[in-house]
Amino acid sequence: METPKNLDLIWEKTFGGYVGIYKTPSKVVFTPALMKKLAISKMIDVKLISADFKENPVIFSPLLWLLFDSNFNMEFVGVYANDEDVRADSNSDVSPSFCIRKVSWSKAEDIGNFQKAGDKKEYVLGENQVVSNVLFIDPIHFPEITQLISEAIHIAQNGINLQENLQSKLVYDEIKINVSDGRFYLNFSYKPCLMTNSTLEEWIINLRNCIGNLPLNIGYLPDDKFRMSYELSLFDKVSMFDRF
Repeated sequence: METPKNLDLIWEKTFGGYVGIYKTPSKVVFTPALMKKLAISKMIDVKLISADFKENPVIFSPLLWLLFDSNFNMEFVGVYANDEDVRADSNSDVSPSFCIRKVSWSKAEDIGNFQKAGDKKEYVLGENQVVSNVLFIDPIHFPEITQLISEAIHIAQNGINLQENLQSKLVYDEIKINVSDGRFYLNFSYKPCLMTNSTLEEWIINLRNCIGNLPLNIGYLPDDKFRMSYELSLFDKVSMFDRF
């Protein structure tokens, strides 16, 4: 069913009985904030990653990720864990334990490329808005990963007490953190220039450096293209670029 351009939202009413109306915007006004919002969605809205290895389908779910926002640039590092419960049975000995994503975005490059693009939607669905690298690995390729995951879960379980920050090692305007091990879910953001936690900060630096230094040619190659599931909101945002 196609969504009408104007639709009475009869469940939305003012005290006097006026009904709210859903109105599809007829024109999207380009802003750098819109481009940044789309880039963030591409980074953090991945819900599942799956791939076949020697015909053995493996599914990876988000375990933890960090988004570093310095206003003019953003970095994302994410760890997705092999979901053993939903993985198909197979005798294959190839079954990566983790999927790692490293993604970067440059505000200046994105805006410049977007403004020069003839087809705006084609540009935002192309390879140049964000740069992402995906690795399928085992702990043997990344020996620190098990310890870093354990530390993240321990920090989350014990709660995060932020103190006023007088001198931070982190230069980002904002850091978003997401941790989920199947038993609990932690999602929060903070500004390291204002608040900090020494234990958390040390873990953030270690994780960022370890993932950032991973070579791009390690791990396993899937049989073919790998599959990614996003929140629907990503493609709602992409569809806006039809209306320029």
